[in-house]
Amino acid sequence: MLDFLKKPIFLIIIAAAIIAAGIWAYVSNRSEEKAAEEKAAEEQAKVDPQTQPLTADLTNIDIGEVTDSIKSQTDIADSNATSVDSRNQLAAIDIQLPKSLAQGSGTTNYIYTSSADRIYNWVISISNASEAFVRSKVYKNDYLGDLTAINRDFWKINYVQALQIAEKNGGLDFRNYYDVSSVCLVLKKGDPKGWLYWYVTYTATGQVNSIQIDANSAAIISGDEEE
Repeated sequence: MLDFLKKPIFLIIIAAAIIAAGIWAYVSNRSEEKAAEEKAAEEQAKVDPQTQPLTADLTNIDIGEVTDSIKSQTDIADSNATSVDSRNQLAAIDIQLPKSLAQGSGTTNYIYTSSADRIYNWVISISNASEAFVRSKVYKNDYLGDLTAINRDFWKINYVQALQIAEKNGGLDFRNYYDVSSVCLVLKKGDPKGWLYWYVTYTATGQVNSIQIDANSAAIISGDEEE
């Protein structure tokens, strides 16, 4: 028996067993480490929104995806506004978006004013999903104030671009901190200088965050400039 233990074949078997045991131990230990790493990554993703895959919405889509639909909406609004009064001119745009900020969500309201009508403005409300619309007359001071016609030459950025600019300048931080219920974007002339601006307003329970953007240059208007 002792002679067999001294034979080369036995020594080879013993060496192979030791190597196999070492490999199994390494593989087992690495599998446990990988499982622990994956679990830690999952836990981190739960508490860190930045690790989550981005959901496509108006805050991150390519502008080219909405350019045609916005133009189509504007054409619909212009056509219907001038059909009731050829002197109607675009004075403001008011976009109401839900919490999801999903593409095709919400409603766009085009507000028109006429030099021949000192009491009413015409509003064309268009669904962002279907382009279905309704027309209505509202008292000038009841909706966005006594508006004046805008110069479209200074309307260089659309509402999706304005939203994406606002997101990078405090809007996203506000949404991450508060439970925002809606976002409103209004294009109209205003202070300072009576220029054309986008007013982006995030609304949460008891909290509002407003960001003003030059519709021509896309510059953010600070509080000092507003004064």
